[in-house]
Amino acid sequence: MSVRARLFILLLLLSVAPVVLLRLNAQRARLELTDDLVRRSQHTLVTKAKAALLLMVEDHAEMWRREAQLLEQTLRLQALGVELALARGEGLEDAYGQALGGHESLIHGQVTVFEDGRVDVPEGAQRPPRGFDGRKAAWYRLAWERGRLVWFAPVIDPSSRRVGLTVAVPVRDASGRAVGVTALTAPLSVGETARSHAQAVSGSVKSFLVNIAHPESEARGLRVIGEADALEHGPPEAGHGMGRRMGMLGLAAPRWLSMDDPAELAAVLADLRAGKSGVRQAELDTRDVIWAYAPLRTEGYALVMTAPKRDVAAEARQAGEYIETRIENQFRETFFVALGLLLLATAASWLAARSVSRPLVDLARAAKRLGRGDFEARVEPSGGGEIEALGHAFNRMIPELKENTRLRDAMALAREVHDRFIPERLPDLPGLDLAGSSTACNEAGGDFYDVLPDAHGRPGTAAALLGDVSGHGVDAALLMATARAFLRQRALQPGGPARVVRDVNTLLFADTDGSGRFLTLFYLELDAKARRLRWVRAGHDPAILYRRRQDAFEDLGGPGIPLGVVGERLWPECERPWPEAGDILLVGSDGIWETCSPDGEMFGKERVREAIRLRREAPAAGIRDGLLADLAAFRGEAPAEDDVTLLVIKAAEGGEI
Repeated sequence: MSVRARLFILLLLLSVAPVVLLRLNAQRARLELTDDLVRRSQHTLVTKAKAALLLMVEDHAEMWRREAQLLEQTLRLQALGVELALARGEGLEDAYGQALGGHESLIHGQVTVFEDGRVDVPEGAQRPPRGFDGRKAAWYRLAWERGRLVWFAPVIDPSSRRVGLTVAVPVRDASGRAVGVTALTAPLSVGETARSHAQAVSGSVKSFLVNIAHPESEARGLRVIGEADALEHGPPEAGHGMGRRMGMLGLAAPRWLSMDDPAELAAVLADLRAGKSGVRQAELDTRDVIWAYAPLRTEGYALVMTAPKRDVAAEARQAGEYIETRIENQFRETFFVALGLLLLATAASWLAARSVSRPLVDLARAAKRLGRGDFEARVEPSGGGEIEALGHAFNRMIPELKENTRLRDAMALAREVHDRFIPERLPDLPGLDLAGSSTACNEAGGDFYDVLPDAHGRPGTAAALLGDVSGHGVDAALLMATARAFLRQRALQPGGPARVVRDVNTLLFADTDGSGRFLTLFYLELDAKARRLRWVRAGHDPAILYRRRQDAFEDLGGPGIPLGVVGERLWPECERPWPEAGDILLVGSDGIWETCSPDGEMFGKERVREAIRLRREAPAAGIRDGLLADLAAFRGEAPAEDDVTLLVIKAAEGGEI
């Protein structure tokens, strides 16, 4: 893509982007405003709905308590009338009639069951079916066992087949002994009065009469005795016949009302059992529902009203949708204005790009010439300001780039020299397995190693050497080449390790005196005929010898300073017996144990020893490759900070020298 095209796109973005961003920001602000209004409205509506439901459930609970109190008083009058009639030997018809006292609409059934199984109902009432044994009825057993007034629901009146609840109390003879149980059956009628009020909150409000004393309540929830909703629709399992017109429909097969969160259910049960009313927001079948509840006067029963939060907050959602519609209409009306501004900005950007891009095009042509190696390329600075300054900077850059290119070529040459001085293949020495490696940390390294057979012209004597020149780069590579040449030439002349190192230092000092450069060296001669190792350590780290039979390590050290530091000096010579079969000798540069992990931890010589011991059965090349792999894994993504050079010498198994 051309400079002019890129500049045009840049100017276009700078002019168009603010308009687009403002429009997007306005869109985002609209959404945030709408969401905030909906959220606040929903909060207000839900709060009001909670208060309304709580007030309703408490009012209807109070109505229930009053009706329950009236039923209990009616039942006590009925029980008293039955006891008086039994004492006089009269029928129970008057007892039933006097107990009603004009409350026929409240009571749908009266019955007295004696301990001998006789059943008595008011005259004109439907008789129980054949085979009915009232003593087996749950309300009879409960009142008989407790000896006091009890409530029981749900029940189906055996005479009327209506679903409702039963209030029962024992009747006694003149001696106070219980002779039977008399009871009233009443419909579940609370829902009828709740409908008109509930519709003001939501058309989906439901009222439930629940049993909170059931032994399975904690595990299964609130056992539903009766149910009603705001639209007079009942569940399909509601009672038959007149039971469907009792307001709150009784359930022939009671079900369970539970919250998705067991903790919320436990809190509701705790409140109701403590006689407290309340309101909560909890999920029911993954739907967010508002729950209002209040205990009833009758033991173990409570009234619960539920309303879906979605219905309660519907008005807020509708308001949000209205606001969104109005704002979208306004955005459509301003679209054409924004489109005209964008076209104007596009034209202005194109004209500005043409006037500014000409000096840049000239600069691009000159850069292509420079890329092809033409260091005579120049531009005529123009355009004013930063563009003209860029032209001057380009012209000043070319001579510097030419010099940097020359230095790079010199570095490449130094690297090539270094690589050529690293032996591609080590000589074959009888009884010894050799392997080496040298890896520079930059383009030109200062480490080197070599193995020279027939040192000093003596067959059976080999010289192994490893050096490390201070610093890196071209200077280090050149000093390395010089030192290597001195060592190879001197090792062919008569003498021993100490004389070789002394003579090389004398020659090297002539080049390094006053430069601050020096060379550390480990020079080793392997005399196969004398079965001896002789070496000189000139400021270099000691070599590491692993003795397989003893499974132990020892260092081949010795005193000595680096080469090139002082002129005339004699380095002491050390020696030891020839290694046993399987022994391993490692000569390495400090770049091995000073390799750092990404956390700054050094590899250390202990890890080097462990790497040798771990691969003691491997050939020299396997030991070399394994150690290099350990270093790479330890360093990870961290860059190498020093050259890594090593020479591995292993005494062959059963080899003859």
